[in-house]
Amino acid sequence: MLIDFSFSNFRSFRDEQSFSMTRDERFTESNDSRQSPITAIYGANASGKSNFLKAMCAMRSMVTNSYSQGDANSDILREPFLLRETPFEEPSMFFLEFTAENHLKYQYWFRYNNKHILEEELTFFKDMGGRLSTHSSLLFSRTGNDEVKFGATFKGPRTQVRKTVGLRPNALLLSAAAAAGIECVQPVFSFFQNDMAYCVANAFEQEQPILLDQFKNKTPFSKHLTSLIKYADFGISDVKSVPANIPSDIWHQFKEQMKTQIGADEGKLEEAFNIKNATQLQFTHTGGDSSSAGFGLDNESRGTVAALSFFSLALRQLSRPTVTLIDEIDTSLHPALVAELVALYTDPATNPHGSQLIFTTHDVSLINQSGSSNRLLQPDQIWLVEKDKDGASELFPVTELGIRKEENIGKNYLNGVYGATPNPSFHTVFAQIMNGDDD
Repeated sequence: MLIDFSFSNFRSFRDEQSFSMTRDERFTESNDSRQSPITAIYGANASGKSNFLKAMCAMRSMVTNSYSQGDANSDILREPFLLRETPFEEPSMFFLEFTAENHLKYQYWFRYNNKHILEEELTFFKDMGGRLSTHSSLLFSRTGNDEVKFGATFKGPRTQVRKTVGLRPNALLLSAAAAAGIECVQPVFSFFQNDMAYCVANAFEQEQPILLDQFKNKTPFSKHLTSLIKYADFGISDVKSVPANIPSDIWHQFKEQMKTQIGADEGKLEEAFNIKNATQLQFTHTGGDSSSAGFGLDNESRGTVAALSFFSLALRQLSRPTVTLIDEIDTSLHPALVAELVALYTDPATNPHGSQLIFTTHDVSLINQSGSSNRLLQPDQIWLVEKDKDGASELFPVTELGIRKEENIGKNYLNGVYGATPNPSFHTVFAQIMNGDDD
């Protein structure tokens, strides 16, 4: 479970930003969890909403890949804030506080430039017989010149880790220790590798291999998806896997190109692409007179494909404790369906493991309610992003703006009360262009 996240000098974010999933007591009930299951990020186009999610992804990628990819001479891939004279001279930083699968709370952070990990530290809070200690304990820390200090609970080959860090100053100690199989860091590494997922709402293809496999094997998961897509009222009565219909002329043309360009063997091509066993999804639509017809993905609307992909993602992510990041969740989905998907995370009956959803959106209908009882998103579950005059993004919670408990946040957001909305002068400039005024 994600608790707090901070970062600096990443893409459009120049200064340090602090984000939290911890609830504000003004907007919670006594039985609510301390950490929110949902957060929505609003802001104008190009304000930095997507960059905020990408910051979490960049941290995740560094943890999982920094040791396994590249060598001692490789540059560290990073994207600093570029709108300054010497953008690559300033280091970047990531910090994350979270609860791992072993129910312990961890704090992990590192600072780095293009060549070196400058600082790195991992601490945790001990289990004191059913409650966590209020004081953190060190697992390891790393400072300048790759000096490493280990805490008493770090069990593993310390000399080997120190040597590895010395040979790979561009790799995270956490990444190297996990690769070495050191048990005490595995819950932390697993959180980044297995418990966090990132999805761009219109990138349906990333879910398709899972969908094809599930429907091909007629798993219970595929049956659940069929039930959900029926409920969504797209006029679909069934979804199933059928042999892929690859036109013979297209396949023949492809084989000839491969043989000409790389000398590929025809039999090996068929084996590599598994042509004989290739499948595709077929959606059965039923008419008013009970007649039916099957359609492939190419003939389905983007909304149907998006819904099926989201249902698949939600079923997997809600089946265990996870953190899911979705960019532009309202793309290709009706607002009512977006609200239903978000509501899955707010109800313990559909979210029994306390999974979390953090998403960017322009859908104001999610926050366009007065009062507190009928709100899908409470004020402390809404964050805004806007850019300043220097082109630097800033992330801040709505609760910093002194809003009232009964306030209609959506209405005020659209009216520019909170900022983080497009500049209305756009309309004036457009009118001037249409009138031939070049000034």
